[in-house]
Amino acid sequence: MKVATGLAVAAGAVAGAATVGQWAPSVVSLGQWTTWREVPGGWCRWRGRGPGVALTFDDGPDPEWTPAVVDALARLGLPATFFCLGSHVDAWPDLVGAVVGAGHVVGTHGYHHRHHLGRPPWWVGRDLDASLAALRRVGVEPRWFRPPFGQVSGPTLIAARSRRLELVLWSAWGREWVAPDAGAVVRRVLAGVGPGAIVLLHESDRLSPPGSVAKVLDVLGPLADELERRSLVAVTLDALVPAGDRPGKRPATDPRARS
Repeated sequence: MKVATGLAVAAGAVAGAATVGQWAPSVVSLGQWTTWREVPGGWCRWRGRGPGVALTFDDGPDPEWTPAVVDALARLGLPATFFCLGSHVDAWPDLVGAVVGAGHVVGTHGYHHRHHLGRPPWWVGRDLDASLAALRRVGVEPRWFRPPFGQVSGPTLIAARSRRLELVLWSAWGREWVAPDAGAVVRRVLAGVGPGAIVLLHESDRLSPPGSVAKVLDVLGPLADELERRSLVAVTLDALVPAGDRPGKRPATDPRARS
């Protein structure tokens, strides 16, 4: 009986350690509240080293909102980086071409917008591979990966590194899905904006309350004005973080290093 009890305790300890190992890395999603630029070793980044500011948009492409976001960015002269869901790329592939054609960079946001915490390594790997395949079908070979919800587990880190993708989160965000109005979004974004900032916004209401992207569209003009006032320039992630910035990564001459 004592042996059985001891084995049960040991099994529980192993399970507990495995759970901690799965969940503990997710704290890197709290990067917007730290001054760190990246996890040591380049495992994950939420700030760049350059003087610019990278505007990023998650959850697209979306046939209702992506064209409006792209048009607004064009009017304001703002380049950006779009993190696309593979399932949305398969549904609306032409929209990705429109984003790239407008001079923006496209990264992957996974295939399904699902939590990584508690997911086994094989699930995370398959989801990421499916998203990469969807983007490659439209001629995009992404450099960047932002996991859904900004959740980074052990399997997330391993899957990204083994596929030579660079994990990126954010240092400022609008949280437009809970903001009462565009003004609140602007204030929240600007509170975290400075040289090297990576800003998180969204280009689809499919995973957010209706009206979320409408607030984003209202934010872009005031945000552009404030960046100019602060002598900050909007750039793509590729420009903010040159491809050779991290040890062991692709050289700056890699054709995927678009800016």
